[in-house]
Amino acid sequence: MKLTNLKAVFFDAADTLFYIKEGIGKTYAAPARKYGVDPSPSDLKRSFSRYFPSAPPLAFGEVSDVKRKELEKRWWYDVVRNVYEDIGMFDEFDSYFEDLFEHFRTGAWEIFPETKSVLSELRNKDLKLVIVSNFDSRVYDVCSNLGILHYFDDFIISSEAGYAKPSAEIFKLALNRNNISSEECVHIGDNFENDYLCPRSIGVNAIFLDRGKELDNNDVFTIHNLGQITELIN
Repeated sequence: MKLTNLKAVFFDAADTLFYIKEGIGKTYAAPARKYGVDPSPSDLKRSFSRYFPSAPPLAFGEVSDVKRKELEKRWWYDVVRNVYEDIGMFDEFDSYFEDLFEHFRTGAWEIFPETKSVLSELRNKDLKLVIVSNFDSRVYDVCSNLGILHYFDDFIISSEAGYAKPSAEIFKLALNRNNISSEECVHIGDNFENDYLCPRSIGVNAIFLDRGKELDNNDVFTIHNLGQITELIN
């Protein structure tokens, strides 16, 4: 993989640039206590891991902003409702969901320690920075709250693009919209299928971010910390 003629760096968002600071189970459980229930974080995590991957793509394409936000919220409502129908539904679920949905717009996330310094160094190299993520429109608020919105030249998110990883169409859109070729960019993300195999299928350089050092494969271009990106590009 050659990183000598780069014009852009693509990033996944969640678990690449930032993460759920209390973990999915605890984060889902906390607002439920306001409504008199105390679900098990481990049960929530297990159920979420079952229903989230099987949900339809979070991708809506050309609809109005108002309609898109309605569809995004409905998509997440269905996921979370499935989780609670699995572990135990309660009467005030709808109010709980409103609280949870807004928490994931604001306080649920924490930035990785090296994220800002990496983004700053890449910007200083005059590289275009683009988020390519299966995310909804709350990503703008999340990035703003974490102080990284201004680093990015573009956001290609599935709910707006109409395509979700592992569809390569979302990467084609990112290339076309930013007027660069596949050889002129590199994508970095934490999901092996979505962020490594998918972009590579259309010739995009890809680096797998394996923070947990779970993959033992010398044929896969892997890093364990975003800080290693600047070393590679140098």
